[in-house]
Amino acid sequence: MQTLHRSILFAAAAMISPLCGQDPAPNTALQFEVAIIKPAVDRTVPGLIVHLPGESGYRGVNMALLNYLNVALQVRTDQISGPEWLASEYFDMEGKADRSCTADELHLMLQHLLEERFHIKMHRETKQIAGYNLVVDSGGPKLADHDPEDRLMLPIQPGPGGSRQGKNVSMQYLAFYLSQELGQTVVDQTGLKGHYDFNVKWGYDGPTMVVPAQPGSPEAADLPAAPPFGALVFEALRKQLGLRLDKAKVPTQKIVIDHVEKLTDN
Repeated sequence: MQTLHRSILFAAAAMISPLCGQDPAPNTALQFEVAIIKPAVDRTVPGLIVHLPGESGYRGVNMALLNYLNVALQVRTDQISGPEWLASEYFDMEGKADRSCTADELHLMLQHLLEERFHIKMHRETKQIAGYNLVVDSGGPKLADHDPEDRLMLPIQPGPGGSRQGKNVSMQYLAFYLSQELGQTVVDQTGLKGHYDFNVKWGYDGPTMVVPAQPGSPEAADLPAAPPFGALVFEALRKQLGLRLDKAKVPTQKIVIDHVEKLTDN
């Protein structure tokens, strides 16, 4: 086995609350009523995974099995260890339930579908690594309570200039989202149990330094370099959301794929 490293882009990936505490083979009663997964029809189209209308399932187009596992298990792709073809063979899928579902139910349904069709067996390993605790800053949180009657499941949407609009976001999900953004494990230690709405921006719109072709060239503009991405995130969380990232030794999970078979039927 070897760890797979691959950045991914998808429209409705990790939704609401990570399943980090779930057993790798939970109650399989949660199943899609209609479930189709097959090799990708068109490898030239952009890959994506989106929710079906009414929060009744998922549709995936031209995505690797690794990416589907990323969504179903709610871990970063670099936390999944398995054969290389998990990241190199692409599939289209549709999983539809007979009712509106919660985010956790949809994650489990997708997990069960993948386990069944690819005969996956896996286990989890936990170890302490350098990461961050997400905590409330000294001034208190700057978050609006989300309307509990609104079950929108697209919690953080990117916008221009590095803006992000959060809707129905749990702090557990925000920690997972930050883990994806920073490439390091972030653990929720805020103590905030609700779901929240917010707008935050951690992009950089200012001028950046032009690097000349030759050191010392007069073409070099006297402009500052853009701040490091991580610094922008840290500052935005503190000033705009009243949250803070503290360095810490944090538990991280590794998903080890012990057995997986290539797709043979639908």
